[in-house]
Amino acid sequence: MRALSVLFLLIITISISNNQIYAHTFSTNESVVFLALVDKLKTQAQLTEQFFLENDYDSTLKHAQILKQLYNNDTNKEIQEKNERIANEISSFIKTFSLIDPNNITKTQIAKTVLDFEAVLDEAISVRISEDILNNSTTQALRLATLVNDVDINYANSFNVQPYNISAMNMDNTSSTHQQPQSMNMSAMNLDKHDQNPTIVSKEIQNDTAYSTALGLSYTISDLFKEIKSEYETNEPDKVNQLSEGITNLVTIIEMKKPYTEVVKVIHGVIQPSVQELYELKLNIEE
Repeated sequence: MRALSVLFLLIITISISNNQIYAHTFSTNESVVFLALVDKLKTQAQLTEQFFLENDYDSTLKHAQILKQLYNNDTNKEIQEKNERIANEISSFIKTFSLIDPNNITKTQIAKTVLDFEAVLDEAISVRISEDILNNSTTQALRLATLVNDVDINYANSFNVQPYNISAMNMDNTSSTHQQPQSMNMSAMNLDKHDQNPTIVSKEIQNDTAYSTALGLSYTISDLFKEIKSEYETNEPDKVNQLSEGITNLVTIIEMKKPYTEVVKVIHGVIQPSVQELYELKLNIEE
């Protein structure tokens, strides 16, 4: 099976003493990329359903379009190599979402469609990833960190500002176009200067689709951490609590639509360093 391009820069932390951001490099693998993709597909399907139930058909179609962009032909071919039926069902569901119309589908039907879509995605995981890799704590930690990375980018885009997570890279088109950062400058940046520049920092949400994606993914991250933290709760309770509080704060900040700089502080100052420490992820620091 043709391997995905899997090397990407992931973790950035804030130096409290000088308010600068430094780049951190993590190496992951195609299993992590695929798991995070499934999480993003489920999140977009749930958002499609949510806005359909709210009679917001414009937002419904925008999230259905992101769903279609996320699941590209390369991913479909890789799943086909493992199980053609599952690949065909996923493609069929995505086509259904892209053709959603209030005149041809009911609210009950779309709810069932989302549940069935999530079920076949779970099947895809079972045939695509072995249990030992799936249950590996490092795999799950990198899965979590990848989703945090996506929240960072989408929340920045919701304010139409440059993401601080300059480590984010396009991973074989598994992220939609609007989720990609606008530059890859690896030099340190000054947080205070960014805060003080009124032309950079917007106080109001500019992109509702990016905002709802960031919020939806923050809920996904919260649910995921609840599933994977039990292994460490007994031996590392303080570290678990620190990361749990960071994720809770992230959700709250996004729900309250606070400035992007508040998300930067909790992601790069609390969550990413906590993930690194709790799961003992190896990294190279480039200053």
